[in-house]
Amino acid sequence: MSNSDHSLLAGDPAPMPPEIIGSSVDMNRPFWNMGRETMPIEQMRALQTGKLRRQLMYLAESSDFYKEKFRASGFVPAAFQTIEDIQSIPFTTKAELRESQENHPPFGLHRAAPMERIVRVTATSGTTGKSVFQGYTLHDTTQRSESLARALWGFGVRPGDRVVNGFALSMFNAGIPMCAAVEKLGAVSIPVGAERRVEGMLKLMQQLKATVWIGTPSFISALAERCEEVLGMRPNELGLRIICGGGESGFEQPAFQKRMEKIWGTPHVYDFASTSDAHPNSFAHCKHRNGKHHLTPDMVLIELINPETGALLDMAEGVQGEYVFTHLDRQACPLLRYRTGDIIKVYTSACECGRTGFRMDIVGRSDDMLIIRGVNVFPSAIQSVIGKFSPQVNGAMQIVLETPGPAVKPPLRLRVEAANADQGLKATMEQTLRRELTVTTDIEFVPPGALARTETKTKLIVLEGS
Repeated sequence: MSNSDHSLLAGDPAPMPPEIIGSSVDMNRPFWNMGRETMPIEQMRALQTGKLRRQLMYLAESSDFYKEKFRASGFVPAAFQTIEDIQSIPFTTKAELRESQENHPPFGLHRAAPMERIVRVTATSGTTGKSVFQGYTLHDTTQRSESLARALWGFGVRPGDRVVNGFALSMFNAGIPMCAAVEKLGAVSIPVGAERRVEGMLKLMQQLKATVWIGTPSFISALAERCEEVLGMRPNELGLRIICGGGESGFEQPAFQKRMEKIWGTPHVYDFASTSDAHPNSFAHCKHRNGKHHLTPDMVLIELINPETGALLDMAEGVQGEYVFTHLDRQACPLLRYRTGDIIKVYTSACECGRTGFRMDIVGRSDDMLIIRGVNVFPSAIQSVIGKFSPQVNGAMQIVLETPGPAVKPPLRLRVEAANADQGLKATMEQTLRRELTVTTDIEFVPPGALARTETKTKLIVLEGS
């Protein structure tokens, strides 16, 4: 954030280092922004503290939503000393944002920048309720592009690559913002979008000789299944060099990675993750794929909490909890201590790539969790175990419930696509699920292609009859 952005920040005695370190022409450098991605943890903590001090003063002046939160909790931004001081401020929830937005459209009382400075609007998917809109200033869009450029560069995307965006373009945070990030990096942005669906996507990939594809695991799987039918050629003949994306479980699972590598003929299959409200926050694989690095600790502060009690958890190797974020310098719609509902497992051991941000894997969403005789089970965990049985199964599956969760009576019913399944495979898979997840299941095999395909996120949980 430059001093010209908010005059109230100009008097702070601690000058801030440059926000974005200019990119070099060195195509072989391993990091898009080495200064930020490899900054020693102690130095990053000092940077976060300085930026959070400014952000709290900004919220106290510009956000009616947070003015009230500060008043109600007795928090005095001017008295802020260490990052731990913010723990006295209540969490922010999506329900609060929806209520604020409905009462004060279009963005709610947490909007902290004047409307004449907002240049972009995106929205949450609305899969768990009404969409929440986010506004962005020019500064915010620059930060968003920077965060994604760090991820894409780490995957190996370079100027000259032809990058097809397979995410939905309409209002989605990985739509137009992703295209802008590709352009910032210097590659060719091809904004096809999930709206073109499978046939249109494949034809454009062929015509434009795409080298990079971005989208959901469900979509790349659907493209692989229909490639020969639509184009008369195998997927590995299309020439994709890099496949990456997220939005749902898949790209982080070794079995899925290997299957996509074989089908598309590339070893470069990567996962990245965020939450719509959290941007410019980004997590992404490096080439080692041993968890997704937090690439933006200079932009977003992460806390880990017990999802049931809200108690703070140590950010230590192997700890699992709900991640909570705080924007450190977002201008238009900044959030403070926002509960994402995403349950992650963190890794703090050093990574060979040299990045210093902690790594994580998403375990699941707290509102997707099923409880089976007191055992908490996430759909993504079941999907991961099922994927280990490739190529006997293709990875497509559904959890079938008689009534909405989270409480489910055992056995948990699963539909799994398989071409040549038998009772032996059924028994082995059920035993493996019982051993690894402590859950009793009843697997029904269905023919390949029997379960619905989608270009966006695939529903892993369905109700009986759907």
